[in-house]
Amino acid sequence: MYDFEKMDKRYIIFANIFLLSNRLQTVMDSDIEELTAKQWLTAMMLGMFDEPPTLKQLAKICDSSHQNTKQLISKLESKGFIRIENDNKDLRAMRILTTDKWVKWNQDNNENSINFITKMFENLTDEEIAVMNKVQQKIYENLENMEENLK
Repeated sequence: MYDFEKMDKRYIIFANIFLLSNRLQTVMDSDIEELTAKQWLTAMMLGMFDEPPTLKQLAKICDSSHQNTKQLISKLESKGFIRIENDNKDLRAMRILTTDKWVKWNQDNNENSINFITKMFENLTDEEIAVMNKVQQKIYENLENMEENLK
């Protein structure tokens, strides 16, 4: 049996990153109507762009593979939350746009989203949240560097 008191805390944090991800997805999937957590995140990320992104651009900002992003986009399109259009400048490129259904769904679920985030962080201080944010950014940067070194 593991002795967590004596264990290197980095290993515990490493495991907890995966466990938190799984738990977050499970809770969100049971709380969100019509969408999975990953579909919701993908649709939300479309709002990060000044103009509708290509699949490649969306996959990059979602830090996901082209194939996984395409599957999510296909599901969102079949549900009517997004549409895919040809790019006016480059006919090979396809642009991903949200629909009125997404806008309405997002507005209708805004209060639920706020409540979810509030509950998720309710027993953390502002300082703990700031430290967690800073630490996550550093880990993310380390992983980016590791990925670059693999290429």
